[in-house]
Amino acid sequence: MHLQAVFEKAHATANESSAEIFRQLLDALEHDAPFDLQQLYRLSYGDFDIALNALREWRSQRYVWMLEHEGAQPWRSHLS
Repeated sequence: MHLQAVFEKAHATANESSAEIFRQLLDALEHDAPFDLQQLYRLSYGDFDIALNALREWRSQRYVWMLEHEGAQPWRSHLS
């Protein structure tokens, strides 16, 4: 739910600055790459809240996946 909102915002053209931050966040999650959390402070409060909820959702999904696939390769996003 929140991850889908981040995906939609990452591909929106209304606010290119926010969209770029969301694209970088998704890329970091999908590729297990670093992401500078300071970038989230550049978002509006509503977008910041969506990003934090998406991170919670991502972590919960990843935790469950890792439990179900013990010893498997690191989990990759369903968005890829």
